[in-house]
Amino acid sequence: MNKLYIFKQRLLKWSKNNTREYSWRNSNDPWKILLIEVISQQTQLNRANNYYEKFIKIFPTPKEMSIATKKEILSLWSGLGYNSRALRLHETSKILSKNSFSSIYPNFDILPGVGKYTKNAILSFAYKEKVITQDTNVTRIFSRFFGLKNPENFIKKNEKNLLKNIQSRKFNQALMDFGSKICTTKNPLCNECIFNNDCKKFFQISKHTQTTFKGSDREIRGKVIKYLVNNENIDISSLNQILKVEEARLNLILEKLRDEGMINIKKKKLIEISQ
Repeated sequence: MNKLYIFKQRLLKWSKNNTREYSWRNSNDPWKILLIEVISQQTQLNRANNYYEKFIKIFPTPKEMSIATKKEILSLWSGLGYNSRALRLHETSKILSKNSFSSIYPNFDILPGVGKYTKNAILSFAYKEKVITQDTNVTRIFSRFFGLKNPENFIKKNEKNLLKNIQSRKFNQALMDFGSKICTTKNPLCNECIFNNDCKKFFQISKHTQTTFKGSDREIRGKVIKYLVNNENIDISSLNQILKVEEARLNLILEKLRDEGMINIKKKKLIEISQ
């Protein structure tokens, strides 16, 4: 029996009893799909879903978000990290408040912060297009089962056969759930895996390890934004005393935040969230 067929049938059978339930899962609203995809980047889905519920309640359409201030957006985003995602989402909402999703279909990657994965997610979940959403979880599953060093090309080549006679939404959600529950990055549950008798178990150890968050520039950036969200402004010297960071290092971080459009540095070195 064709290994591609075996993979597809086992995955869909597993999915019937292991689907994770979320309010946006059955939605075909492209705004909801975009929102959860941006929020869930580099974030566990259960945690991302909590933020999604807050955002969608306040911003049910792009129009509501487009008229919000950066400070309001960052306040809601606080705790998620990678604040630039929030700013790009804000810019996207401004574009979508004047242009519908349908008017830019299928070129959603022209929107700020929307890459190939998010574009395909919108095409699959909102527009029922026959595309596979490829992220690290999905490529990991294919690389392990089929023994591939470069699964991206393999997925693209076999996309049509994998999605034959099935909604792409159903297949993509099954892949995401399986990657989250069973075929995890570390300590995959191989003994419980539906593919364990046929899987190549191709584990490619990355040469790049993620830097520790504690004490990192990312942590300091988050603290700066959190302080400015909850306070009007502060001078750099006072902020330095609060954060207890080397002055030269803090200045570099603040300059980068300014260049990214997150903060303004005014006269007398007062800093505030940019408008």
